[in-house]
Amino acid sequence: MAEKRFCKPAHRQRGLALVAVLWVLVLLSLMAGNLSQGSRSNGLLAQNLVDATRGKYASEAGMQWALWNLQQPEENQWLADGGIQVLELDDILVHVALQDESGKIDLNAAPVELLTGLFLAAELDGPRAEALADAILDWRDEDDLRRLNGAEEDDYLAVGREKGPANARFEKVEELQLVLGMTPGLYRQVKGSVTVLNGLPAINPLYAPRLALLALPGADEGTVDQYIEQRRQNRLDGLEPPEPPVGLSQYVSQGRSGINYRVLTEAEVGPVVRSRYSAHLVRRGRSQRGAFTLTDLKREMQPVIETEGDR
Repeated sequence: MAEKRFCKPAHRQRGLALVAVLWVLVLLSLMAGNLSQGSRSNGLLAQNLVDATRGKYASEAGMQWALWNLQQPEENQWLADGGIQVLELDDILVHVALQDESGKIDLNAAPVELLTGLFLAAELDGPRAEALADAILDWRDEDDLRRLNGAEEDDYLAVGREKGPANARFEKVEELQLVLGMTPGLYRQVKGSVTVLNGLPAINPLYAPRLALLALPGADEGTVDQYIEQRRQNRLDGLEPPEPPVGLSQYVSQGRSGINYRVLTEAEVGPVVRSRYSAHLVRRGRSQRGAFTLTDLKREMQPVIETEGDR
């Protein structure tokens, strides 16, 4: 019996040693796992930085490609209606969308009928479309006289706005978001179809986005879609442009084309990285081969390019 009492502490010590070893093994496993996870995270971070850099330069290459295209003879240039061109650089896909601003509706010059048509095409009901069109005219004119369905300072103050209309020209398209009645969703729909660079009360149908064409009185979706397809095919075939979808009218003009362009480029690097680059191009001089000035440069991470002209 004395011998049994003497053995119990030895068994207990061996048990404690085994538990300690198991705990050490658990701790070592956790440390190894953390180190492995950290190494993978650092590796992914480094790869993302490399991809972002590649995407940056690839999207800039897309911008240079668009500039090169505009230096070619007119018959060899892309149709600048917002359609997407694709360039492959090594394993990077670069999407480039070139839009001649003469095809868009000018916020400072468009008549109320064209603005109303734009909002009707964006599926607003008649009263809301008319009210928003009048509010735009009240925003850009210099007086405080409220149009029939428009909005002046009292209307803005009544809904809690600190400021009323600018009573001045739109300097940027982004100002449209401040007009009473404009919503974020509606702005996303129409922003690709409006400009402050056209300067005419009409649009150039050859370059007009789909929504701008649908704003023309008498236009319908079937005719407009067919016209868009036909103008692109005629350019590819070297033929003359088709007739406008609603014929010649006061809302259709061939003026001011080839001067102001909006360019969007985007590089896809792997499954994650998307580098987007946008700019406004202004041709210097009257020559069709004249140099360009780049303004309003922006670089950001965005989803794949989707232009109004391609929907």
